[in-house]
Amino acid sequence: MTDPITTPTTDWDDLARECDAWGKAGRAATWWWRDDDAVEDTAALRTLLEISHGPIALAVIPSGLQPSLAPALAGRPDVRVLQHGFAHMNHAQAKERKSEFPDSRDGGAVTADLTAGMDRLRMAFGDRLLPVLTPPWNRIGGSAVARLQSLGYRGLSRYLPRPAEWVAGLKLVNTHVDVIDWRGNRGFLGESPCLALLAGHLENRRLGQVEPNEPTGLLTHHLVHDPATWRFLEKLRDFLLKQPAARLLDPVVAFG
Repeated sequence: MTDPITTPTTDWDDLARECDAWGKAGRAATWWWRDDDAVEDTAALRTLLEISHGPIALAVIPSGLQPSLAPALAGRPDVRVLQHGFAHMNHAQAKERKSEFPDSRDGGAVTADLTAGMDRLRMAFGDRLLPVLTPPWNRIGGSAVARLQSLGYRGLSRYLPRPAEWVAGLKLVNTHVDVIDWRGNRGFLGESPCLALLAGHLENRRLGQVEPNEPTGLLTHHLVHDPATWRFLEKLRDFLLKQPAARLLDPVVAFG
């Protein structure tokens, strides 16, 4: 009879040790926070703002923007706005993975949506808006990426470690810790899996296995958070604030 296979778990002590390793190396374990799909003032948004308790990037869907969102951010100058596509609508062909801006889409339509989206957000948020695109589903075709700089964008944010710091004149700053189990029950991914993603990316950065200067990105979606997700985020906030080597970056700093 063989012993049952056990899956290693990552806990808060593991994350603490990784933060300590950064401190011993004389380096800052930088991280940033991006939350997707904002369109209006909701109870969930207010909970997010209360828990974030520091700089956060709010990825806003331009076509769904409601008048209530901008006033809800008053008094929080550390909340920055990114552009989350235009309508968060899938324009991919059959058998393609979901994307609002796939290479198969008409280039003129892509340009029109990107331009209209930035104009709408700039009108609503002014200097709070950073010229950064966060494509829905974290996917965008190469032809659309090539257009972004000429349309006034200066940054791009997707998911997983970036391959290079700059692409087509755009500063890349991705996210790496999605707290939602999109492939499962679409609820909280779980404490240990989230800590594994966070500690793992920090360790890989420290060891030079991924781009060391890319801050570790926390990715949330306030509209679908359950109580377990909120509890984890509150606990994570308090934990990282107590780590001398951990430093939460303002998105303005992250995107240079």
